[in-house]
Amino acid sequence: MGNSSSDLPETTHIVIVGGGFAGCQLATRLKDKGKFTLIDSREAMHMNIGALRSSVEPGFAKKTMIPYKEMFGENFKQGVVRSINIEDKSVILVAGDEVIHYTHLVIATGSLGMFPAKLMMTVAVDDALSLYKTQIEEIQSAKSIVIIGGGAVGVELAGEIATEYKDKQVTLVHPHEHLVNAMLSESFQKEVKSQLEALNVKLILCDRVTNKDEIPDDYTKDKFIVKTKNGVELEADLAIRATGLRVNSMAYSGTMADKMNDRERLKVNEFLEVIDCTNVYAIGDCNNVQETKMAYRAGLQADLLAANLIKESQGKPKSPYKPAGHMMLLSIGRNGGAFQLPNGFVLGGFVTRYLKSRDVFVGKYWKDFGLKEPTE
Repeated sequence: MGNSSSDLPETTHIVIVGGGFAGCQLATRLKDKGKFTLIDSREAMHMNIGALRSSVEPGFAKKTMIPYKEMFGENFKQGVVRSINIEDKSVILVAGDEVIHYTHLVIATGSLGMFPAKLMMTVAVDDALSLYKTQIEEIQSAKSIVIIGGGAVGVELAGEIATEYKDKQVTLVHPHEHLVNAMLSESFQKEVKSQLEALNVKLILCDRVTNKDEIPDDYTKDKFIVKTKNGVELEADLAIRATGLRVNSMAYSGTMADKMNDRERLKVNEFLEVIDCTNVYAIGDCNNVQETKMAYRAGLQADLLAANLIKESQGKPKSPYKPAGHMMLLSIGRNGGAFQLPNGFVLGGFVTRYLKSRDVFVGKYWKDFGLKEPTE
């Protein structure tokens, strides 16, 4: 680190809790700018935009695991944060009650969800690769697959399976009329539904599965029945749950409960500062900024915060974060998808394939984080 005017003061120590898209983007922007420590419970960032491709394409999962040590070297600390002490300006880890002090704290803990979209917080890379290998084998073996949940995860998973395996009956059950997000336009909905139907994905909307407890989590040679509230009975040999995404508030819910909204997101001001906290910020999925939660937006928040931390150290005015309208860039297999821009305009499969669906941004993020994407 040199003495550039864009460097942070030597007394500054920025601790980033969470190494998802927001945390890694911020850490990348702070490289060679000052002292920071990124803390995450895993040894590698799970680039979960590619998680669903990992469920159908052998070897792809390895491309979605980006090692923190290779990205950030000694600035990375593997550990689980037990609690945050705002008064003492410290973060306490589970292992050995280790304490890490900060001058500035950035909470970027993201969200939790079920496999295959998300991984357990402390899973090792080899175990994660094994999980996806098993998932691929189960999907290959299954003839009839029911996906429970029609949010972005459920729709993208249905698209991946139906694109890769034309011979399988894929059924998606969703409790609402709108797929992905009810805030997205009618033309987006039509585009998504028509592409899924073209792939022979059966859509059961405005209905919900009622016998989840009886449904096996794994592929079974013996068929089982998935029952819905409206009396539909689906015969299947594999059911995949694509529901239950929630904010990962474990690190801060104990000592910062009064800073959260009812969805456990931290309340922030226009500068992404947590309310009533000095030098404490929240970026990405875990803050209450009113916009579609997605990796791209998390990255924009990280970029703004990095610039503001430097501006603040120089006594310059900070720039506010300006949320944009609802948008979504959704893959439907490697060849299709739909893209709603913030102005409401919707683009179809051709543009979406070029922007995202071909490699679900894997190449982009390895490059952005300064590393070479693995070829095998």
